[in-house]
Parts: sequence; C-alpha cells; structure tokens
Amino acid sequence: MWIMVGLDQWIAINGREAQQWPGPPPVTEIGHLATRGLSGCVGLAVSWESGQIALAHVFSACTDGTGTPPGLNTWDGPDGYRAKLDHALAMTQAAIPGATEQKYRYGVLVFSEPQPTRTVELLAGWLKDNCISSAQYSEWSGCDVSAGPEEDDDMDVSEPKSLINYLITPAENGLTWGPGGQMIACEALSELAHAADPPTRSS
Repeated sequence: MWIMVGLDQWIAINGREAQQWPGPPPVTEIGHLATRGLSGCVGLAVSWESGQIALAHVFSACTDGTGTPPGLNTWDGPDGYRAKLDHALAMTQAAIPGATEQKYRYGVLVFSEPQPTRTVELLAGWLKDNCISSAQYSEWSGCDVSAGPEEDDDMDVSEPKSLINYLITPAENGLTWGPGGQMIACEALSELAHAADPPTRSS
C-alpha cells in the first residue's frame, strides 16, 4: 500500500514493519511513500538504518527570499521552510529510538531541472547541516519518488505508475499513528500544504 505525499507535506512511516491499513476488510501490509509532479518542486526523501523513512514534496516557492514570492514561505522567512523542516525532522527522530546516533541516515533530492536549483542547494545544505549524506537526481519531472521497505535501497526514482492501492492524507482517510500505525510523523511545511491528488489511472 502507498501513502501519497502532497505539496509541502512531510510524512514518515516505519518502512519495514507490517502496518494496518484502513478499509473493508483491513489489510496488514508493508507501507510505501510516494510523490509525483516535481515540475519546479523538489522531492526530499530520508531514511534511517533502523528502517524508518520520510518523504517530503517541497514546493518551488521555497527560495532564500531573492526569488518569487518574497517573504512568507521562503527559506528564512517568518515560520519559513528551514524552521518547518527542522521541526519535522525533530518530531520524526523523536519517534525513532537512537535516531541521531545512527550511522546511516541518508537523503535523496529529486528535481525536474538539468541543474540543481536554489531550492535544491538549500535543501542539500540543510541535510549536510544535519549530518545526513545525500545524493541528487536531476531531470525527473513526471516521476514517482518513493520510499519503500527494501533494507538496502530505501529510496527509488521511477517512471510514473498507476498506483491502484493508495491512500492520501490527511487523516480523514483513516490513517493511524504510532507503533503498528501508518505514520510516525505528518507535518505541513508551509501554509500552502495540501494532500496529494489521487493518481490518474490510464484508460
């Protein structure tokens, strides 16, 4: 089962534990996170060696204030992206025993342009500041960026798929929290945050 991560959302789950998914009847299954539509936006995925995974879809309005729009929702603006990401990471790691002591914390940045944008540079610097090594994948626009349960490769970039079994947030879809639940963290990164649109099914 897949949780679709929407614009300016950060979601984290236990990536290698069987989790209870809502619906008639409930299904126990390993969970995945996915997002798509990165035209100007950046996919940010983070994994921990103990199996937790987080995925964010960072809107292209995340700039250092020199771009458009200035002010709110910029990197260092009032209640800006850096503060929101710091809070999301802290809340996620608070739910992971020994998270900050883990040797393997790995990040991936995925974007649609051929060269890193200023948003990518800011996010890469943020990962480095938090002692998280990272890799970058350019020229992916209509891709699926997913974080899954595989022990040796928690993050993947692939061509868009029609994901039939999916859930979108927020919690009115029946998503539950904590051990045995789907999500250990779900944060809005700006006032623009909203849930993912359902995948488009091919005819």
